[in-house]
Amino acid sequence: MQTKPLKPLPASVKTTPAKDKVRKTNSVEAVKVAMRLLNEMALARRAMRITELADLMGETKPRIHRHLATLKEMGMVEQEHSTERYRLGWRLFQLGEAAGAQFDLRYRAEPYLVKLRDELRQTAVLAIPINGQPMVIATSDNIYARICISVKPGNRPLPHCSAFGRLMLAYAPEQAQSAMLGESLVAQTNQSVVDRQAVLDRLPLIKERFYDYAAGEMLLGINTIAVPIFRDDDVLAGAIGIVGSIQEIPDPPPAAQIDLLHQYAGELSMQLKSSAYGYRPIRSAN
Repeated sequence: MQTKPLKPLPASVKTTPAKDKVRKTNSVEAVKVAMRLLNEMALARRAMRITELADLMGETKPRIHRHLATLKEMGMVEQEHSTERYRLGWRLFQLGEAAGAQFDLRYRAEPYLVKLRDELRQTAVLAIPINGQPMVIATSDNIYARICISVKPGNRPLPHCSAFGRLMLAYAPEQAQSAMLGESLVAQTNQSVVDRQAVLDRLPLIKERFYDYAAGEMLLGINTIAVPIFRDDDVLAGAIGIVGSIQEIPDPPPAAQIDLLHQYAGELSMQLKSSAYGYRPIRSAN
């Protein structure tokens, strides 16, 4: 049976700014309750009944039950069949491990970011993969240039026309690659690579040479080099790189800049139990 497309709401029943505000407030409150639930369960260090959680939080049992059902559906909590008590779920453990690894990488990478900044006199950047796409988590801004080219933590470079994006795309599963390149690729400048096949053809080269660069693709006159950081042999943990003017980071980039990035990325990878850079000369960070 075919379903008819939904018709737009009549003007008389369309949402108003006041209703939108109420909806947003309710959404925020729901998130707060869910986080309090997880916090209480974490502090208890044991499985808990709905009644116990409701009493601790001063909430009604039906409301707690609704939140627990949603968290259970998302894998954040699990329910014991014999006692019907709730405990923290496996998904939270996975998220905690991932968060710990990211914080550990940032801690380990910070001195290397400073060294890259001082030795190459460019802004140094650290990014991690989030669902196959990069997110910047730390930077060390160039303090030597009159005009500083900076990248803010939280920045999400595009997967198809940025050095960090294509590098992480190269190590993403094929299904994730297809999803990220499935839609129309947007150009940031007239030099952005927006041909899907051209991006796909570049990925094996990135994995072979352990770096990528994007000259003028995100912003005219700006170039970026990114190299991978591995953990547990060949698992991509993140990427470290530099960003600067095309005069300072030409197209193609000089070997000296790539080599230094490889040396420091290799040392970080070794600290994370990966020998992926084992064939490359590694210089001490001291």
